Amino acid sequence: MLYFAPPDHAAALRLVYKGVSEKLEAQGVARNMFQCNAITLKELQSIQSSRKKSVKAAQRLLDIVIKQSGNVFSCFLDALKETGQQHVYEDIVSGVYRGTKMVCYRA
Repeated sequence: MLYFAPPDHAAALRLVYKGVSEKLEAQGVARNMFQCNAITLKELQSIQSSRKKSVKAAQRLLDIVIKQSGNVFSCFLDALKETGQQHVYEDIVSGVYRGTKMVCYRA
């Protein structure tokens, strides 16, 4: 499987943070990531507690991904595609926000 990831995923996500947090539907992505053991039950519940504030939920999820490994970032990218959020995935990997550069690697 091919993944697109920046050399430093945390720095890249910080660059796209505002734009992605406004588009991201975090609930489904978080459930998917929990099922893949990429986030904990406590983290999932924290995201779900922000149901009425979708930007806040998205920010919580992005904060978690920023602090985790590249494997969690890859799971995040997969979860975006699996939950029908290809537009957010494309925004991240194409670097439309501030020219973020991504690299491709085979996992």
